[in-house]
Formats: sequence, structure tokens, C-alpha cells
Amino acid sequence: MMMSLGSIGFTIKVVSERTGVSVHTLRAWERRYGVPSPNRGADNRYRLYDEADIADVLFLKQQVESGVAPSQASLLLRQRQDQSARVMMAQSNQPIDSVRVALQEAFVKSDEMVARQILDEAFALFTPEQVALQITEPTMREIGERWMRNEMTVWQEHLASNVVQQKLFAVLQSQPALPTSAPLLAAACAPSEEHQLGLIVFAMLARRQGWRATYLGQGTPLDDIVDLARASKPNVIAVSVTTVVGLAGLIPWLDADNRPSAPLVFGGRMPNQLPGLREHLPGDYLGDNTMSAVRNLGSIQMHAEYWSPSKRVLNVVDLLETQRLGIAGEVVTEFIASSPKTYRHWDTSHVNHATKFLIDSLVCALAFDVPELMDSQSQWLKEGMPPRSVMPQLIGKHLQIFEAVLLKKFTKEQNRFFTPLIARMKDHVDNA
Repeated sequence: MMMSLGSIGFTIKVVSERTGVSVHTLRAWERRYGVPSPNRGADNRYRLYDEADIADVLFLKQQVESGVAPSQASLLLRQRQDQSARVMMAQSNQPIDSVRVALQEAFVKSDEMVARQILDEAFALFTPEQVALQITEPTMREIGERWMRNEMTVWQEHLASNVVQQKLFAVLQSQPALPTSAPLLAAACAPSEEHQLGLIVFAMLARRQGWRATYLGQGTPLDDIVDLARASKPNVIAVSVTTVVGLAGLIPWLDADNRPSAPLVFGGRMPNQLPGLREHLPGDYLGDNTMSAVRNLGSIQMHAEYWSPSKRVLNVVDLLETQRLGIAGEVVTEFIASSPKTYRHWDTSHVNHATKFLIDSLVCALAFDVPELMDSQSQWLKEGMPPRSVMPQLIGKHLQIFEAVLLKKFTKEQNRFFTPLIARMKDHVDNA
């Protein structure tokens, strides 16, 4: 769920909860001393406060509790602010773009120590929202694109992901606990979904907007989410789905009897790229703007009904899933036997992985009724495989063998579900 930076701010109620100062006192301090100092939101309806306002309120509170009169405490605050401003003017105040470029270069060089130092400095100079959405998000996107072009290795990408996630998670965990009266958000990755960076950012920003965010992390089993909903009764459950493997893990929730007893919202690369998928998810689509999604969390409600596939489709999907390993084994065996020369660029594990990827793509395209998913997946293959010496001809060969195995394994009626979807992928590969 990586999204752009919009109007960021807290309501006065959230400021009160974060600081322990009553709303009445906050309004009195604002009138008399100009602290806190809110801005209007983008819609001009709400007065929004930021982290600097919260820090100012905490300073005033500390001074007043130590016996300083509020009027004198406000003067001390002004002196403190003036001094901080002079220090910031004297220091080298790096533009946010230069910090992002420096971080990218550190990861390209695999310099973990420098990368960690840059992140620490970024959080000292900018707000967590700016760091997450204007520095780390575009950095990881750039690294992903370099990996696709075979300009960076898997281990370099993993190094960057781990460094960024550890820092963001530390910021998430360091935020002050909110009272039990604050709304509860459960944030989880779909089953078998390992990509969690976007979800960490979402949970961090939601917590900073006044939500008690329970972070469940990577590959959360659906049953565990259902159990949590029953025990903790969250106001909303947010699920991130970035890959086709993660999307396939959500299929059981297409049956209303299997879903948790709390409103569900979804985000991530899969629904972001597939508009048709958004209407067929077992919950609401969060959208690709993090701050808007966080602000809209409070208005999410469960619907009486959600879309569900036909029983015939579910039966075919179930057949594909239960025979997944057997299909993959047959395809790998036939591919190796028929392609002794071209095979050298794909070892057994790669062919096996590619076959499971195809099965998951078919399963999701059928279960969620999004045939265009096959187009996006073939586009990914076209962009990512040639830099690794896997030419479109080899991908086409694999598709042919995969289709032949399905034709032998399933009935003519069942294959009528598969063949149009495989044809879409073959067309994209042939036109590469």
C-alpha cells in the first residue's frame, strides 16, 4: 500500500490523546498563547495539527507540571523555537531529493552502514511521513526496477528491503501507546505474501493518525485473522496483497462463511494494477493514496453482500489448487526433456517456480473474474526474463507445455475455463 503524500494532520482529539492534555485546555492555550498552531485541511473543514504541535504541547505540559506559569512557559517555548530555527539555518539542510539519491546510491553499492546512517539522518530532518513516502518508497521502487533490468541482484534487493523495513518498524514500535478508546486497526499481509514494506508504512501512518495499529506482518493465515477479529474486535482489518501468490491465498474469503466478523479493506500492488479486481475483493479497496486511505478508515463499514464466483468456477479452481504440485512436476519433466539446449538458462527450480506462478495466475484470474490479470503477469515476464537470458521463445515453449499438460489432465469442459486465459499470455509473449 504505497501511496502519495497529501494533507497530513491530527484532529484536536488525537492531540489530546497523544499528550494527555484535555481538549478544553488545548483550546485555551491556542487562544491565549498560539500553541498549538493548527492548519486547515485540504477540504478546509478541519483544523489539523502536526508532530511539531504535539511536541510544543508536551513542552508546555512539562513546564506547567513543574510549576511554571503557562504564560511564562509559552515564552520559554518561543525562545526554544527561535534557537532551533537558528541551528537549522546554520546546519546543512539537505533537500529531500538529495537524501533519496544518496540512499539509492548506498544500496547500489551495498553499503549497509551508510544506508542506515542516511535513514537515521532523514528521520532527524524530516517527518516520518516524508521519509516513508518521499524517500523510502521511491527508493525501493527504483531498486525493484533495477532488479527487473538485472542491474541489481536479489540479495542487494533483500538487503535494501531489510534495512528500510527495520528502520520503519522501529519507528512504528517507538510511537506512544494510545488509550483503549482509540479505534483498533489490524494490519496483515495476505497468506504467503512476503512483501510487507507498504503495510509497515500504512500501519505507521495510521498509528500517527490516532489508530491503535496491531501489526500482524508477513503471510498471516486467514484463520488467524478470523480468530483475532473474534477476540479483539478491531474496527477495521487491512490486508496487503502484492503478488499473485498472496491473492490466491484470499480465495477462501470469497465464501462469506469464512470471512472475519469485522470490516475488511485491501491494498497493495495487485488491486492497484487491476481495476477489475477491486470490485471482486471480499471487502473495500483502500486506494493507492496512503494518507487518504488512513483518513477514510473510520468510514469503512461491512456490506451486506460481496461478489462471489459461481460454483462451477470454484470447482475448477479447487481442482487446479489440489493438483498444483502434480501439474508442476509434469511440466518440469516435459520441459527439460523437450528443451535440452535452451533449458540451460532455466534450472529445475526456476521452471518449477514459473509453473506454480502460472497456476496461481490462472486460479486468481478465474476466482476473482479478472482475465486481465494474465496480461499484467505476461508483461512482468516480458520485462523481467530477457535480462536474465530467458528469451520470449523459451517462455512460449513453457506455456505450450503447460497448456498441453492441462489438456491431458482435465476434461474438455474444464479446459474451456483455462485455454482463453493461457491464450492471452501467449499473445503477449509472442508479441514481445
